[in-house]
Amino acid sequence: MVLQLHPMAMKVVELLEPHIERQGFELVGIDFRKGTRSSLLRLLVDRPGGGIALSDLEVLSPMIGDLLDVYDPIDGHYLLEVASPGVNRPLTKLKHFEDFCGQRVRIKTHRPRAGRKLFQGVLVAVDQAGVELDDDQGHVRERFGFDEIQGANYEHKFD
Repeated sequence: MVLQLHPMAMKVVELLEPHIERQGFELVGIDFRKGTRSSLLRLLVDRPGGGIALSDLEVLSPMIGDLLDVYDPIDGHYLLEVASPGVNRPLTKLKHFEDFCGQRVRIKTHRPRAGRKLFQGVLVAVDQAGVELDDDQGHVRERFGFDEIQGANYEHKFD
């Protein structure tokens, strides 16, 4: 993953991604939110090329739960969610950004830039260091390093 992750999320990715890939799926994204009494671990899983079914998630969820029980990487209580990435899927890996070049995306930055943290527009370039976006609001091309990006999503336009 090219975007920065919570250290616990990164640990879970390292442990689970090979198992998920062996089952023929892709770990698209992960979200870990530490709570005071309980935490949330959300895994977004898809088939390469898209098209995961509810029945796939029903098979994957207990398998992932069992692996987490064996590896036990998370202290305390947590809720596990295994879900589809949805239509406006997150972009977390270099390949995701490359696959959606030329498409509409939304980028959220860690720190404001010109008073804004949210940018939408067409993703026009991707390289190892970051991306370029034709920003809808500013009508300029913006360059973002992957270290600046808190999150990014494909933005499906429903006509």
